[in-house]
Amino acid sequence: IVECVGEGVTDLQPGDHVLPIFTGECGDCPHCHSEESNMCDLLRINTERGGMIHDGESRFSINGKPIHHFLGTSTFSEYTVVHSGQVA
Repeated sequence: IVECVGEGVTDLQPGDHVLPIFTGECGDCPHCHSEESNMCDLLRINTERGGMIHDGESRFSINGKPIHHFLGTSTFSEYTVVHSGQVA
């Protein structure tokens, strides 16, 4: 259930029921507009990305040390922060 949304997010609102997905879609790139591919240029699976897309920073920490996102969704946590294109 969406708790809150960030600046510029218009397609989700608090209270929405969503599922996190690790093969997200930005909706703008050529792959998202193609009927043959779902490998979004922005949100494709990247096991080396440990933080948020726009700044590379993690939104989680423990004892002052960052905990990195797994596949951009961190679905093993009670709460998570994801790009709006990574929910269905």
